[in-house]
Amino acid sequence: MSKPMTIYEVLEMLKDYHSGRCVRYQELSDKSADARTGVLLEHLIELDTNALRIVTGEMEQLDPKHSAFMISGPTISERAVRAAECGCSATPTFDQTLDCAFESDALLGELLHRLEGCSAAPSVLALAKRLRELEETKNRQLANFTRPE
Repeated sequence: MSKPMTIYEVLEMLKDYHSGRCVRYQELSDKSADARTGVLLEHLIELDTNALRIVTGEMEQLDPKHSAFMISGPTISERAVRAAECGCSATPTFDQTLDCAFESDALLGELLHRLEGCSAAPSVLALAKRLRELEETKNRQLANFTRPE
């Protein structure tokens, strides 16, 4: 789905994104031989699990049949649709894992941008703002976690 039609569909895409990231990071963590990379992957799993809980909570407040339709807007790129598919090798280094996390999070911006510009309804704008703040918080936590001591 490269052009979601409803708010609920965007939330489904976000749910799939975070869920896919959790699964992929867990796969990489299970194979990781480097302790530092393993710890980073566990932290990434924690961050995406938290985001998944928040998105799922938002979805529970909406009835998919009555979800607001979005005004026309930009088509979401195929790269963004596939953002959860981490391009890391089977045993990535710490830096590769970090690069992958930041790259796919940057692609997530397309989904949030689509949501932000889809409606003038205050509830939709507030949802977009909450989700944007969540992603900014995740990025800050990741940056703090990876800061050299």
